[in-house]
Amino acid sequence: MAKMYKLSSRAAEKNESLYVSRDPEQAGSVVRNEEGAFTYSDVFMDKQKNYWFSKKVEDQSKDYKLFIFDYKNGCLKSQIVKGQPNFYEFESCVVVACEGDGSKGSVLIFSKNEPELLKEWKVNGYLWEVEMNQDVLYISSYIVEEDQAVLYIIRNGKKKRINLGNNMAPTDILCHENLVYVSGAPVLYGDPKKIMVLNEKDKVVTEYKLSISPRALYQVDDHLLVYELDLATGKSERIVYIDMKTGEQKEHEIPHSKIVECTNDSLSLLEQNSKTLYIWDHCNRRIINTQKVADQSKVI
Repeated sequence: MAKMYKLSSRAAEKNESLYVSRDPEQAGSVVRNEEGAFTYSDVFMDKQKNYWFSKKVEDQSKDYKLFIFDYKNGCLKSQIVKGQPNFYEFESCVVVACEGDGSKGSVLIFSKNEPELLKEWKVNGYLWEVEMNQDVLYISSYIVEEDQAVLYIIRNGKKKRINLGNNMAPTDILCHENLVYVSGAPVLYGDPKKIMVLNEKDKVVTEYKLSISPRALYQVDDHLLVYELDLATGKSERIVYIDMKTGEQKEHEIPHSKIVECTNDSLSLLEQNSKTLYIWDHCNRRIINTQKVADQSKVI
């Protein structure tokens, strides 16, 4: 399935976050009421003050109704999409990635000014991640029938497919200085665990083999920060710093937690069971603050 949450853009700058949920821990999640019935997804507000949210049409259906509140004109727009939508805001547009039926998903590109659909792209497999850099759109997916991790590149109105490898889910994408970093985690267990680096010609020029199963990538100064999430066990207790100049790797243990925010100074980690927030300092590579947080809404 597609990623379960998105906490910031990969440049570790808060003002460039892709999701604009007021509660980043719940970004991309689905809210249930007290009886456990499906209600609406979280509401996302883009920089034009438009609101984006969705609701499943029927319990047994894969169809969702996508809602967009046009702030400028004060009207509500909607359309049916296949599979749960995930919302991303970029400088020029809002991208809605719909999971589809598992064999094929869709990526819808909307304008932010009086929101309207500009283009829809179909992609094979389970959608995992979406990123945009200089008007080039990157979409990663895993195609079950082929056991193939794929990176789709949409540039100048054309779609290009790059095969990345087998037994691997392409879990995250980071763009930095004309290079594209794609993390790969084993679908079940074992290997591969790695990061692939593509150049401006869309060729894999470097690979970093990892000791952890990578889920998310962040840029912290001149380092790549890799966050662990074992897809088979749900384990997330380690991070790795990779020097982007030398390739040197340093592994560190962290509390079993999810990343709430990553900046160039620190990493905020939430341990959900105990409702504990940890602040990890990048410079000293250790936890410098711990505090309890209030209970959150019931989510899946």
